[in-house]
Amino acid sequence: MTPRDVRTLGVLVVAFGLAGGGVLATAAPFGAVTDAAATDAAPTEIDSCTTIDDSGTYVLTSDIENGGKTAISKACIEITADGVTFDGGGHLVDGRGVSHTKGVAVAGAEGVTIRNVSVADWHSGVLVTEGSSATVRNVETFSNAYGVRLENATGATVENSTISDNLVGVSAAGENVTLTENDFSGNAIEVQRD
Repeated sequence: MTPRDVRTLGVLVVAFGLAGGGVLATAAPFGAVTDAAATDAAPTEIDSCTTIDDSGTYVLTSDIENGGKTAISKACIEITADGVTFDGGGHLVDGRGVSHTKGVAVAGAEGVTIRNVSVADWHSGVLVTEGSSATVRNVETFSNAYGVRLENATGATVENSTISDNLVGVSAAGENVTLTENDFSGNAIEVQRD
């Protein structure tokens, strides 16, 4: 079919639609490539500590300060659903330095991505628990007991991240851990493997 045939066909469809009094919906021309991203759901915006228990993309829209009312032994951002992307939007998730708190935690979820966020003043800045898999990318952790803590995750990758001035930079228990192109500085222990 030539470009002229496509134009002629389009004119005929419009003419028949208008003659019949119908309403026409427009579509991409024959053979055109459509943008798949346009059909994806819009990201969910969050601005405070929360539990993410549905798959999808979540974007932090503001800093969370002074722990965001996180209780002892809890996480500010807890991800419990598979297939989640948590994008910090360049914001800070700031804790209070309270024992056993977590800035961002993946608990029993697989296929999670944590990116573009700074995490400071927690017991564990980023935690990936047993039975979980996650990619931590372009994340900055500082002033935590553990910058990134990987507890026997089924798979974990930490890449292109800055992990500095923590007691332990990365604590990695288990074999399925990949550390790629990270900046470690000022941690008392850069990488601790169990």
